[in-house]
Amino acid sequence: MELVDSRRLTGPNLHTTRPGAVAEVRFEASGEAEPEQVVARWRAALELAVAELGWEAQTFARRFVDGEGRAGAELMVTAEVDQLYVATDLNEWAIAVASGVLPALELDAIAERGSDERAARAGALDLVLRADAEGVPRLIDDGQLSIGYFGEAQIWALGEDAPALPTPDEVEWARFSDPPVAIVTGTNGKTTTTRLLARMVHRDGRRAGNTSTDGLYVDEHLVEAGDWTGPGGARAVLRHPEVDLAVLEAARGGLLRRGLAVQRCDVSVITNVEADHLGEYGVFDLEGMAEAKGIVARATKFDGLVVAGADSPALLAWIQARIAAPRGSESGLDARVALFSLDPQLKALVAHHDAGGEVWTVVDGWMVRRREGGTRKLVPVADMPLAMGGRARHNVANALAAAAAARKLGIEERAIVSALLEFGREPEDNPGRARLWSVPSRGPDKVDVLVDFAHNLAGLEALAVMVGEMAEARGRAPILSFAMAGDRSDDELRALGRALRRFAPRILVLREQVEYLRGRPAGEVSTLLAAGYGLDGVELAADEPAALDVAMRLAEAGDWVVLLAHTEREAVAAWMRERGAR
Repeated sequence: MELVDSRRLTGPNLHTTRPGAVAEVRFEASGEAEPEQVVARWRAALELAVAELGWEAQTFARRFVDGEGRAGAELMVTAEVDQLYVATDLNEWAIAVASGVLPALELDAIAERGSDERAARAGALDLVLRADAEGVPRLIDDGQLSIGYFGEAQIWALGEDAPALPTPDEVEWARFSDPPVAIVTGTNGKTTTTRLLARMVHRDGRRAGNTSTDGLYVDEHLVEAGDWTGPGGARAVLRHPEVDLAVLEAARGGLLRRGLAVQRCDVSVITNVEADHLGEYGVFDLEGMAEAKGIVARATKFDGLVVAGADSPALLAWIQARIAAPRGSESGLDARVALFSLDPQLKALVAHHDAGGEVWTVVDGWMVRRREGGTRKLVPVADMPLAMGGRARHNVANALAAAAAARKLGIEERAIVSALLEFGREPEDNPGRARLWSVPSRGPDKVDVLVDFAHNLAGLEALAVMVGEMAEARGRAPILSFAMAGDRSDDELRALGRALRRFAPRILVLREQVEYLRGRPAGEVSTLLAAGYGLDGVELAADEPAALDVAMRLAEAGDWVVLLAHTEREAVAAWMRERGAR
């Protein structure tokens, strides 16, 4: 048995709502016992070890077949929050025992390290358990423990040199409330949905703290740039004193690598589940990815709401299986579910509504909410800047998701409508997503440039529909530019190249993502994309500004440009400013 990865899970995760340690393993093709026997030996070793250590722990084994056809499993053991490092050692020790090799650490050494780890966090577990019993939110990481959220939060340092923590009886528990938290995940549309929901909160007179792949924001003002979609970003928002409500984007990587930062949330949104980043952290198919995204749904409170996209088959199948199970059961969900779809006649949507569920859809050009009490119109889709005249159907879906979440969070309808009618009008509303620039040109009077983050098969397919309608209206195929990070397989890169044919570009400009080569030599990604595209008219460029230079040089009267997988935000903004674009 080969140990591929071993890590801590600090919150609700793919296996359970409890923290613990997980290891990813591969079984040998021959020369060892059957995987079931190896897993049984691993579990038996852990049961003996935790009994001797005096722990109460559960074990979980999730089997899979990886992209190379090898059998594997994720093996998890639960642990208390002050024993996660030693739980990792313990799990690896049990895997070594199950493999029939000399254990990496003896049990007495593991026990000694466990005592040291607990001593460094003396009193932390008592406060965590008391907070859970009181129903008060809490957060813990390597350096800090906090009780309560936002302005109510009390924060203590952890570590050998930190001051002693108070006892549970010394904490005034009645002073804490449970402020609202929304979590947004999905393959595509997370950042747009999060930004739009934050605007709705702002229009309601409250201050949202939100995280995204672009940064950490308080009341729509950037506090820290960067990718803050992991647990660290969530904790930073939830401990911020100037926040009233949290809107947290949760990416697949953070959910699988560390688990969810919070134990519970009021509203969760899963926009969709598509084939992207498969093959990482033990997830190799859409069913596994739906389970991973579903972590946020399983963490949603009993009186909360799960908002899910019914246009995504993998997500819909996962949600329907949970709805069919008894509410609050291990295989079901605690919260109720609202489905959204652009198709009001979608069979699953109609059935959900007929069963008493809440649905959000588009009827006769209007965004509507349907419940047992009837249908409520919100805004005409054509009046939403984000929808680009209805052509940006993926953004209409994002708007449905955000509006459903906002309504459950108690945001007034007038604030929801106000945000829908204004969001997307200004470039700073949704930077990098479906932004259309007009660039003065030496040849044609001007060249329009559409920039968007679309970078996976589902995103490209959604945007190709919009671009196709725009091309038909303009009577001209676009000049298309695309790039991709090197962390996709050769087959995935060729498939992305084939997907670019859907845009029917007049010219394709492939470029490098120089900061995301992921170990590949320069030029290899572009070569694989070009091989998948397989058509003539391919140009090469070093980066995004260079790709725009190439496009402008080749542009003729009536031409326009589509720049996808847009990541070099500042460089492109500077390029636009230098040319007087608007």
